[in-house]
Amino acid sequence: MFQEKCPHPDSVASKVVHLLILSQVSASGSSSMNAASRNASVTSLMVCCGYIACWSPNVISFFLNLIGVVKMDLSGWFYHITVVLVQLSSCINPFIYAAKYRDFKTGVRKMLKKNASSVAAVG
Repeated sequence: MFQEKCPHPDSVASKVVHLLILSQVSASGSSSMNAASRNASVTSLMVCCGYIACWSPNVISFFLNLIGVVKMDLSGWFYHITVVLVQLSSCINPFIYAAKYRDFKTGVRKMLKKNASSVAAVG
């Protein structure tokens, strides 16, 4: 079940995590490899937990509606909140990476500054 909820190995998220691991691993030590591997595992677990937390209310409510336990109101507030959570699931990964990896946060800042200066030059 966890494998269904985790990002696909070829997804952008897994490639970012892989690049971050490679940037943290030094050429000399296996202890840094173990630390990087542990850090990547924790990050992957955080991504999976975020995905499950965002999707679970919607999936559970649809399942309960399907088996007749509850009648789902598609114009109700609860349904709208579950839809917002589902949409939020596609936005939380960069925040997790920024919280876990200083290099990722620095790279995003550089990218945004570069884009901001190119937009200012055009305008």
